[in-house]
Amino acid sequence: MNTVYFIEEELTEVKEQLVLFYPNLKPNQDLKKDFFYNEYKKLDKQFNTRYDLTYQYLVNFSKTKNLPIHRWFYYQEGYSPLLIKKVLNDLNLNGSTHLFDPFAGSGTSLVAAKELGIQATGIEINPFSCHMALTKTQNYSDAEIKKASLFKVPKHKTIENLFQKYKLSIIGNLFELENLEKIELLKEKIETEKNQKVKNILFTALLCILQQVSYYKKAGNGLKKKRIYKSINAFDAFNIKLNEIISDIKSNNSPKEPVIINDNCLNINNYNINEIDISIFSPPYANCFDYYEVYKIELWLGEFVKSYDELRCLRKAALTSNLNADLKKRNKIVTSSKILIPILDYLSNIKLWDNKIPKMLNAYFSEMEQLLNELFIKTKKGGYCVIVVGNSSYGGLSIPTDIILSEIGKNIGFSVKEIIVARRNETSSQQYDKIGNLIEFVRESLIILKK
Repeated sequence: MNTVYFIEEELTEVKEQLVLFYPNLKPNQDLKKDFFYNEYKKLDKQFNTRYDLTYQYLVNFSKTKNLPIHRWFYYQEGYSPLLIKKVLNDLNLNGSTHLFDPFAGSGTSLVAAKELGIQATGIEINPFSCHMALTKTQNYSDAEIKKASLFKVPKHKTIENLFQKYKLSIIGNLFELENLEKIELLKEKIETEKNQKVKNILFTALLCILQQVSYYKKAGNGLKKKRIYKSINAFDAFNIKLNEIISDIKSNNSPKEPVIINDNCLNINNYNINEIDISIFSPPYANCFDYYEVYKIELWLGEFVKSYDELRCLRKAALTSNLNADLKKRNKIVTSSKILIPILDYLSNIKLWDNKIPKMLNAYFSEMEQLLNELFIKTKKGGYCVIVVGNSSYGGLSIPTDIILSEIGKNIGFSVKEIIVARRNETSSQQYDKIGNLIEFVRESLIILKK
């Protein structure tokens, strides 16, 4: 048995719930792929699941990368602002709406809400992403914009022992020394700016060029060395990006300036967030991606983290969606999702590439249930909760996150209006061979919950 990390007490609870929810099944013996396929199909029917390909490009950021404001930085986990506009239009929500995004990322939902004249609040735990969202959504005076536009890059000079300043072990591999010196000189000059909004504009321009002038790029679950590296002067790249940002923010003022909070969304009760008309968000997917690895360059060079201890603290504070999270914390088994119980039992008794996966999934859905419960309390009657999420797969078994979250939402008190499947998700060739007809459930969807 592959149950080293999923401790015996938790396994016992899983088996007890399995017998309760599926009395005709014997734990571990009768759980076959056909069982899961049939149960998933039943729940799809119950939750009015339908395919709508008009959403397939809206759940992805790639079609957004040339739009003003959104073009500053390619946030690969984001979705299109047009998704927000389509959802609000389809649900007939007007300009008096209070929109909430508990996973605000770099601010796509908040920017879209501001453009529509809708009051919005967002929470984001990643300090780099939170900074980006803040800069994108603030209002700026003509004087502040002018002051930012007059910024002059400093003269280049040698900085001794610069690689030793950063405790990031790979810093020497990320940049040419000259570019790292220019980045450091820009940071030093930006830091002298007294006006915080002007400083935000300048610092954002710097953050947005770090990957461009680096030897590395974002790829999958981390960084990968560029196959072809073209040397780009960091000062030149900064000036181009700053001009782009200034051009975009000139027409971005609105009386509905969003509120952005740097915290874990599970701490929502620490803030005055109530009377929500609609929550629209995309949580981290339960796919083991460590988003702090993906944004390592920005986190370290932006000095949002200055040590590996600080990075570990961020990981532990975030929603559990990867194996670098704090899996030692005890999470009660999610009993409100019946289908999750046999999934955990099945995965706990097969060979996986990491035996902590069932523990991670249990923590993920436990914390998502906690969030949905808080959102139900804070949402107005007749309000909505719209979740954009991708399903994952482990050990040849698809994990239908959209179905599980719908089931949890229903048991909390939401009605499940529908699940809209936007597109099929990619999975590895090894998973394709193992997964069989369950490949149908490796997909990206919108869950529409109504109070």
